[in-house]
Amino acid sequence: MAVDPDVGAAGVGAQGAGAPGRVAEREATEAETMEELLAGIQEDEHTLRPLRPGEVVEGVVASVSGDEALVDLGGRSAGVLSLREASAEGTDVAVGDTVVAAVVQAEGPDGRVVLSTHRARSRRQWSRMIELHKTGEVVEAEVVEANRGGLVVDVGLRGFVPLSQLASVGSITATERGSVPEALRAYVGKRLPLKIIEADPRRDRLILSEKAAAQQLRRRRKEEASSELMEGQVLQGTVVSVTTFGVFVDVGAADGLVHRSEITWDKGIEPTTLYQTGDTLRVLVTGVDRERGRISLSIKRLEEDPWERAVRELALGAEVEAAVTRVMPYGAFARVPIGIEGLIHVSEIASRRIATPTEVLRPGDLVRVRVVAIDPDRRRLSLSMRQAAGNVMYATRTDQDANV
Repeated sequence: MAVDPDVGAAGVGAQGAGAPGRVAEREATEAETMEELLAGIQEDEHTLRPLRPGEVVEGVVASVSGDEALVDLGGRSAGVLSLREASAEGTDVAVGDTVVAAVVQAEGPDGRVVLSTHRARSRRQWSRMIELHKTGEVVEAEVVEANRGGLVVDVGLRGFVPLSQLASVGSITATERGSVPEALRAYVGKRLPLKIIEADPRRDRLILSEKAAAQQLRRRRKEEASSELMEGQVLQGTVVSVTTFGVFVDVGAADGLVHRSEITWDKGIEPTTLYQTGDTLRVLVTGVDRERGRISLSIKRLEEDPWERAVRELALGAEVEAAVTRVMPYGAFARVPIGIEGLIHVSEIASRRIATPTEVLRPGDLVRVRVVAIDPDRRRLSLSMRQAAGNVMYATRTDQDANV
């Protein structure tokens, strides 16, 4: 029978084209088979490798009898788990449950692997504590006990917060040091934000700090607040700390500093004499440093600058009553009614020559002065008692005191 050349060629061509496809399919099948073979070898090696004490394994509960559960470890010797321990950990064990436990003994007296859910949980918790120590994350923990040295807290493990690391406890009196201070007892049952400062599982040592957590939270609040606060905002705040260089005020989002130069228009005023912790006040946001997380505030800028009023109301040659605020070797400072201080030079205090201003003046004295110079740019006001009428009594005070 004759074969059509075209059909024959097509048939041969089809067979030839199909051959490489079958080869590729066969190679892929062989590759899959090889991968499965290698995976099986690795699984067998893992199964045959002896278990090590402390290793964490996973298994399925095969049976429960008395105080023990038999755990199928998938090809290895069966493991035995204490139901009493599991119950204490808050775990109810039933047939078919998957459990994670640590190896206590690779082979117990009866040839079975001795397991512990408590140790597995402890290992996981220590791993978590070590990671939190590295990252510096703040955690919250319940206070379960107080002693003379600090507080014991529960973070899945028992941790200790030394007295020196507590931010919310004041000084402990000498009479309390021999026993557990009442201030510490009051914390039992409360939850505190804490930062891990030491995590050493080998020594079973976990130390935490409330101070470090508070500092980190304040920094975080400042960073967040710096993106929200704007210069020119007027806020209500609470004084949280008073120092010689200024006042720290909690404005809700974060703490800001009112520098001593921004507290009052008066000069030479000590911040500690004006405010104390807990005072409420209004402040103006004068600066927000987003990179450094710093907030600058002002109290005095919410009031009119007395010098602006001085320019409007004071005139050269005017005579006013003034109260002496400070007496210095070179003269005396006195506050005029509009609220600014001026200097009465020693040469302008009395009509006679005096060695020191204290011969004539004391803080609190009311005197009549004449305005002899106003310098708004340098914020300086010069006054004279000698040129004002009605100050004869001060020129003769020393003689009167001597007669007394």
